[in-house]
Amino acid sequence: MYADDTHLTYAGDNAEIIQLRLNQGLENVHNWLRVNKLTLNMTKTEFMLIRCRQRLSSLTESPTFAIINDFQVSQVTTAKSLGVTVDDRLDWSGHIEKVTKKVASGIAVIKRIRHFVPQATLHLIYQALIQPHFDYCNIVWGNCGITLRNTVQTLQNRAARVLTYSNYDVDAGHLFKLLGWKNLACQQQIQRATMVCRSLHGSAPNYLSSKFERREIAYNLRDSENKLNVPIPHTNYYKDSFSFCGAILWNSLPCNLREAESLGQLKRLLKEEL
Repeated sequence: MYADDTHLTYAGDNAEIIQLRLNQGLENVHNWLRVNKLTLNMTKTEFMLIRCRQRLSSLTESPTFAIINDFQVSQVTTAKSLGVTVDDRLDWSGHIEKVTKKVASGIAVIKRIRHFVPQATLHLIYQALIQPHFDYCNIVWGNCGITLRNTVQTLQNRAARVLTYSNYDVDAGHLFKLLGWKNLACQQQIQRATMVCRSLHGSAPNYLSSKFERREIAYNLRDSENKLNVPIPHTNYYKDSFSFCGAILWNSLPCNLREAESLGQLKRLLKEEL
């Protein structure tokens, strides 16, 4: 539950069992609201079936949900959850599209006013209007395909050229050094490594902390301390998961980063290393 938004989720291999469990949950929510003199807004109540493309195409019929107050719960292919647009294939195309529009709008604002304000102010405007869209939940949607990642990176390149009054063919990497920026892939690595650190030190939710196990060291080998067990991925979806990518990234860090005594120290070392 998040304020007045409530999500019911259930995972399984059988669509009939999923339908049964979620109908029971929906009925329980409806009864609780009724007892507490509250109303379920059925016009905003919807369900989404998340599967890989092959399994979605093989599904003969979609689950149906109980009719409450003469309303039938409708199926959707995308839904907004805490500012992130989730789609039924988890390819994040819908979210990237919305991020692209918001960032492009912010860049247009900077381009219109850049001749009237100091560059330091333009940097502040960039940090306020654009950078948050790149940072927000990028651990979640950052595993999107290469085409979508390039789309977002192109926007950061454009912003750098606008702030530095550069032509469209100027190398973005050089401009990032001038501005003191890191590209989006580097920013995502920093945030992912930071979240792994929080998970290992018990400052992340339990469902994240449980994803990682420290590797037992049989022999005192060089650069083997404080590494994690890497789960075996059986699907491409799992290769993109936080538990797999996070463990791979953490093990690739230098030993002094893995042994950082605090989250603040890790962040500082990460920015220097990456």
